Amino acid sequence: MANWSDLEFDDIAEWPIHPQLAVILLMVLFIQGFGYWFYLIPEEQRLNSLIQEEQALKVALRVKANKVAALPQLQSQLDELTTRYKMLLQQLPVQKELATMLASVNELGIDNKLTFTSIEWGEKQSEHFLYRLPLNIELTGDFHDIGRFSQAIATLPRIITFTDVTWQRVSQESEILHFRVKANTYQFKPEEAKVEK
Repeated sequence: MANWSDLEFDDIAEWPIHPQLAVILLMVLFIQGFGYWFYLIPEEQRLNSLIQEEQALKVALRVKANKVAALPQLQSQLDELTTRYKMLLQQLPVQKELATMLASVNELGIDNKLTFTSIEWGEKQSEHFLYRLPLNIELTGDFHDIGRFSQAIATLPRIITFTDVTWQRVSQESEILHFRVKANTYQFKPEEAKVEK
């Protein structure tokens, strides 16, 4: 057995085999520890970071794949909404049609044996992306004739709604009703051009 105190590091090549093996083993362990601490640990941390990034990318890819898969259905819904929107726009009168519309309402009243006391446009009111155009109507006639008139208004190609409806008998003994209603139609409000400063 060699005495470790007699061994000098400069003469390591002449040491007995067991001390040489021990020093080599210590050096290997030192190099491995050094490599593990300064190379493998940072690489392991980098690997874990890349795994987390991969998981996040997989989730993002799954979300995007689902969006792409839903795109044809969304496009179909958008096309349907666009078609409905265009149909609704066609039901809103433009400014030049208002006189014709008023004449149509008047004609429907006459066709249903009603007598107009007054029929006139109210003041245009702004509502979100539309203008509301009130049409104040007062007329007299039989209950059933007024009902047929209201039904005929609903079949016009332009949208007209009734609000604030009131009626009363012209007199206690009369079957004739005085009918007052605020009808509304709507106009599309064109988008205002943005003024550049």
